Amino acid sequence: MLKELPQEGLLNLMYILNAIIRLEYWPKSLKQAQIIMLPKPGKNPIDVTSYRPISLLPTISKVLEKLILKRINKESNPQDWIPNHQFGFRQAHSTIQQCHRIADTINNFKCTGETNTQKDQ
Repeated sequence: MLKELPQEGLLNLMYILNAIIRLEYWPKSLKQAQIIMLPKPGKNPIDVTSYRPISLLPTISKVLEKLILKRINKESNPQDWIPNHQFGFRQAHSTIQQCHRIADTINNFKCTGETNTQKDQ
């Protein structure tokens, strides 16, 4: 949708997004999500628990969030203030890596009786 905007539309969108950041004001319309209910496969459609709620945010809000995240990452190095053991919301850190870290901690404890965190202290 946004990719199909003409150059003038993209320029106007840039002005709006920059104004939101400069004024530190997030419009209410960008905070409101449309919630849809998706049925879970193989569940009884009459039962309320058979549905999964999905929140759909406005596309412009998602673009603005990514711009702000890029500015935060550019101005401050997240590696300095995010603990090494946190893997959520970090680039190049996946669930698999966290599982390996936990397995390694358990194996180290079995062998030496101390965890990696005890070694670091």
